[in-house]
Amino acid sequence: MIWDFVAALVRLFVIEPFQADFDQQLSRLGAPAAVVQEVASCASAAQPVLIERIGNDPWWGAATIVRLWIGTTSYEAVLGDQVPACAPALKAAQPFLQDADG
Repeated sequence: MIWDFVAALVRLFVIEPFQADFDQQLSRLGAPAAVVQEVASCASAAQPVLIERIGNDPWWGAATIVRLWIGTTSYEAVLGDQVPACAPALKAAQPFLQDADG
């Protein structure tokens, strides 16, 4: 039961906002469908990794969710640090995201 709760928190506060934000930005910036799909795959791969991480260290999970919410960290930073499988997707998306910043 606790794992279901942790999974719901990860999905609600990390995975869904990450996917929505990236999908919107990448689509707006004309990123190829393959890049958008890589990011979606990253989000899928991230969920079990983050659930395990938060399950083992709930304080890290709570602090990370708060930092995401107030904007002192980014979804890319969390996923890049915690989910090695996301590295290719984040790298592929980076040129499009840099265009948005510049």
